[in-house]
Amino acid sequence: MGSAATVTIGVVIKPTLLHMICDYTPDGLEFAEILTRFHTSLIDPASVSIHQTSTPSLDTIAVGFVTAQLALGPIPNRMVIFGNAAPRRDQDEVSAENRGRGLQYAKLDNGVEVVSVSSQYAFSFIKPHIVEFRDVASPAQGSQFRSRDFFPAYVSAIVDRDYSVLTDELDPTTIEEVPSHLVAWTDGFGNIKTTVRKSHLHAAGLSVGDRVLVTLNGVILAGVISDGGFTVPRGVLAVNAGSSGYDDPFVELFLRVHHMSEKTAAVRFDHPEGGTAFEFEPLR
Repeated sequence: MGSAATVTIGVVIKPTLLHMICDYTPDGLEFAEILTRFHTSLIDPASVSIHQTSTPSLDTIAVGFVTAQLALGPIPNRMVIFGNAAPRRDQDEVSAENRGRGLQYAKLDNGVEVVSVSSQYAFSFIKPHIVEFRDVASPAQGSQFRSRDFFPAYVSAIVDRDYSVLTDELDPTTIEEVPSHLVAWTDGFGNIKTTVRKSHLHAAGLSVGDRVLVTLNGVILAGVISDGGFTVPRGVLAVNAGSSGYDDPFVELFLRVHHMSEKTAAVRFDHPEGGTAFEFEPLR
């Protein structure tokens, strides 16, 4: 008598969500090449849902900001984040064999795993939530396009739960803190998200309705502390806790417009780059 076939009923395998945050042109060739390498490196590509997010070129504070916004949100299933921006601003001399920064790995207190190039602010926004911090055995040289030629294989190993690619334990306290009063991210509507928290406004004695003078990128504009960008009249610069940052939201500079042909906050402040410092002072 032959053996009966084993049938598993009611088991739903939920895909791993892999966020790929890179400083490449949206839907550009670089993303396409890296995505292809993931499909050749992963054991079962069909079990992994990959989402691409583009950040401004060489902008490590944007990579760190986006990483935290995705990593710290509610997620019912497994999530891995691959962050990639390596401006190599710490050296001007020739790099032997295209040597650059390698990969580091962090596991957060909510179970999310982050693999990112060890650039300046890549791990800064998630620093308080890191419970494991390790080096990754990825080559730091040997290709001008390590993001395609080397990194997908190591990130894929982690996605596939092969942690043999992790090496030295690292100290999270060595990660650079996020300075206050910097530009972190400009969204598609021209709103400028900053590293100032809502709690910073309270600590500075600023309340809803207070007027402030904002200086950014050589431009000075009057603004109003508000509890939302749409609670001030059109054309008035709102300085308000925005949609990012969760329990202690990041403050954003919000200039309400009705058409994208109008001057948004990003346009009025001459499109500040990530990491640009700004200040505001009360107008009494």
